[in-house]
Amino acid sequence: MAEILVEENFTRIDGADMNVILDILGDLDLEAEPTAPRRNDRGKNWNLTIHWLRRGPIPEDTLTGLPAALAKIKDHFLAVGKIPPAQLILRGPDEGLLRTL
Repeated sequence: MAEILVEENFTRIDGADMNVILDILGDLDLEAEPTAPRRNDRGKNWNLTIHWLRRGPIPEDTLTGLPAALAKIKDHFLAVGKIPPAQLILRGPDEGLLRTL
């Protein structure tokens, strides 16, 4: 079972991009799967939204690894000539905001 869900954004993220994102998050020992978009994000700047599915605190090693993961994701988008996400939004199981990077 996935620990996190990564919102798809069909305007910004294609299948190859999503695979890169899932691999980068997998390097944090997170089992991640894509999920349907839940918000309309069509502006110039866009956010990568991740949903944490477990109740309880997020492990410290995950929290400390997320900034580097976001940097790698941004590097990927720049390398393929696309606009990278402006932020990473981490939402909890109840859709509440847990963290913004």
